[in-house]
Amino acid sequence: MNSVKIKDRKHLAFPETGMPVDNPMSSPERVLDAITRGVLTGRYVPGQKLIEADLTQALGVSRGPVREALKRLDAEGVVTLTPHRGAYIRLLTRREVLDLEIVLESLTALIARLAAEAVASDMSGKRKRLMREWLDFFATARASTPELFERRRQFYDLLIEVGNNTQLQSVMPTKRVHLIRLQTQQYFGPDDMEKRLAEYVAIAKAVIAGNPQAAERAMRRHMKRNIETTMAMPPEAFAPD
Repeated sequence: MNSVKIKDRKHLAFPETGMPVDNPMSSPERVLDAITRGVLTGRYVPGQKLIEADLTQALGVSRGPVREALKRLDAEGVVTLTPHRGAYIRLLTRREVLDLEIVLESLTALIARLAAEAVASDMSGKRKRLMREWLDFFATARASTPELFERRRQFYDLLIEVGNNTQLQSVMPTKRVHLIRLQTQQYFGPDDMEKRLAEYVAIAKAVIAGNPQAAERAMRRHMKRNIETTMAMPPEAFAPD
């Protein structure tokens, strides 16, 4: 595992989180929020060590809130706490990635189905217009598009928003899904990413058409190929079992 210190402490300062200084978040929540944002933006990568002293100085908190936040993230499967070694951003084993992808196959298929049903019942066409914007992006993007990594994450958020189910956001393991992407993206070549773009286009088209069955099938095909890709990756892509 890599022991990487925070390169830019200013980035983690409380005002830099984009939240007002008088926000009522507790100190542990502030730390949790900063680390979560770091994971979602790729500032922290799987296997990277989190230095308590850096976090306390950057966020202006004591070690107590930092340790509490790290324990919460450990319980969520985002951070690994190791006695006498400290805290690391979680590096998943192949089995853990596959198990999560199996769960995601059913969960994301439901997300796609609900989004298509919502589009079909939306007389104003607002949801369809939202989806068309993303269809246009995926249809014209290339594997080298700089913002593609972030847009992929946002695409699932959009499907959940369009589907308008009050519980999906809370059960979607967004942070762990992002860890998988960060951990494995270097093993994807341009051809693989082009195939993924085509799959996103197929999902978006089915949702826009208001076809729940087609949306679910397109999502399952995408997730099954993710599983096949994970199985074919070299051992060094994962933590030891």
